[in-house]
This record gives sequence, C-alpha cells and structure tokens, in this order.
Amino acid sequence: MRSIRSAGAVLMLTGTAVLAGTAMPAFAAGPEISVSPAVVAPGGSLSVAAVCRGSKPSGDAKEATFYGTTLGLAEHIPMTASKTEGGVFYVTVKLPSGILAGTYSPSVDCSNGMGGTATFTVATVKPAVVVPSGAPVTGDGITSTAVGGPLTAVGVGILGLSGVLGAVYANRRRKANASK
Repeated sequence: MRSIRSAGAVLMLTGTAVLAGTAMPAFAAGPEISVSPAVVAPGGSLSVAAVCRGSKPSGDAKEATFYGTTLGLAEHIPMTASKTEGGVFYVTVKLPSGILAGTYSPSVDCSNGMGGTATFTVATVKPAVVVPSGAPVTGDGITSTAVGGPLTAVGVGILGLSGVLGAVYANRRRKANASK
C-alpha cells in the first residue's frame, strides 16, 4: 500500500514538472552585445556591436536599433548591418561632452525579437597637469612680456635725450675750462 502511494506521489510530481515545463513561454536568447571602449570620456566615441542570430540563418535579424535617449542622443539610431555576416550589426556614436559620469545601459533591439543592453561607463575627466618649462617670467607684469610696445619707444626716447643732454653738458664744460 505504501509503495502505491509513493508511486502516485512520484507520478503526480513528474506530471506537474512536465506541465510546468511546457506551460512556460519560449523566450529568445538575447543578442551578444559588445561595447568598445568599456570606459569612455565625455565627448568620446563609443562603438556598439550586436550579434542577433536565430537558431537557423532564416531567423537572423535583418535590422537592429540602438536607443540613445538615455545618453542625450537620438531615440532610434539604426545600426549598420555587416556585409559579411548575417545578423551582425554595429554603430559608432559620439557622446555629448556634457554627459555625466556613471554607468549607462542603453537598449539594443533586433528585428527578430532579440533585445538587450549595451553597458559601459562614462569616466570623470581629470584636469590636465601642466608642467612648467623654461625660465620664470619676472618683472612687474607688463614689462616682463611687452616687447616693442609703447614703453619701448618711451625708453629709447629717454636714452636718446639723455645722450644729447650729456653731450651738450660735456661740450659746455670743455668750453668753460678752455676760457679760464
């Protein structure tokens, strides 16, 4: 009697498992999506490739769409089909320079019902480090960098005037000493 109950329980569990397995809808596997580079700076270019192949060549996708709304791009960006392989698509987009740092996962949908996300990271831009070179520029600011400006003309004028005045003074002094 016990074995009949055990066999009945096993049959009932097996039947439930079979019904549960057949009642589940068949979902298509997601496409293989690759992103290059995985970490990109704001304003940089991002390449996305998607492989949307079915179980048979007739099940390969004919079109694929990249959704760029979350990146500040157009909503629907058509991907270019590979000329050598069926069901393979690619697109290169330029990210906005004002995009915030973080992880993004825009969607990619294929015409055969496959879909997935392209995950990548936007890195913060580090400020450029400026290494000084050459001799330091010294002076009061204007004279250290101004060459050939109005101050140069004034300086040359003052030097010329002092030369003329010095010659006149020396000539007068010689004449004064000669008359004594």
